[in-house]
Amino acid sequence: MRGFAPKRQFSQNFLTDVGIARNIVGQLVAQEGDHVLEVGPGKGALTKLLLETPVTLVHAVDLDPRAPEFLGLQSWSATKRFVCSVQDALHVHVGGLFPGTARMHRKIIGNIPYAITSELLFWAFSQHRDASRVVFMMQREVAKRCVAHPGTKDYGILSVATWLHSEAKIAFHVQPGSFFPRPEVTSSVIAFSLRETLPLELEAAPFMEFVRAAFSQRRKVLSNALASWGARYGKNMRETFGVVDLTRTRAEELAPESLAVLYLDILKS
Repeated sequence: MRGFAPKRQFSQNFLTDVGIARNIVGQLVAQEGDHVLEVGPGKGALTKLLLETPVTLVHAVDLDPRAPEFLGLQSWSATKRFVCSVQDALHVHVGGLFPGTARMHRKIIGNIPYAITSELLFWAFSQHRDASRVVFMMQREVAKRCVAHPGTKDYGILSVATWLHSEAKIAFHVQPGSFFPRPEVTSSVIAFSLRETLPLELEAAPFMEFVRAAFSQRRKVLSNALASWGARYGKNMRETFGVVDLTRTRAEELAPESLAVLYLDILKS
């Protein structure tokens, strides 16, 4: 098996620039003792370089059954430090995959399929108690939404979810010519340092339900956007909570922490 062509059904754009691949792996800050989950290894552009670091184990998962077959034929993969399996990353639990490994030594990396970027991001956030760091390459537009500030067009649900679960930073951008086939968009590499404990002792699921309701009608003030959400909790959304007048304020105007404080104030009212 000399190679395999990218398939649209797997949303595959193989990274071909070795320098970019090396920089991506560098963002993981790989150390001895690390157990790394690689999402979508493809032809192994990142995998080969990960195995050049002192990590203890790389477990790659790919939906494409051709990937483990191809990678298994590479000379650099002939090591007990590497495993590749056909799995859907969205169904993988990092704690279960690497039992007995300390959270700080569980890490995730991937040039992720653009078709399911949001799903993979929220999946990665859900692993925050079991993994310490995530490095993903994704569409630049999605990366910008992760780190967007209030009052900008990119600020929204994903920005708040990123703040809730991590400290995130865009490391660098990657041009379409670094892939085969060339994607139609510029990509970005973004590193997430996951929070083991969420800010303000928030519970992720109910808080994000509130956030989704708040941003569901961006141009509406919060008293209107949150009307249905508030009704379920028996709350009057036309009140002022703390310094926030819901009849005059839109979700996009509030920083993530301010939204969190508002949410807690409403629940306590």
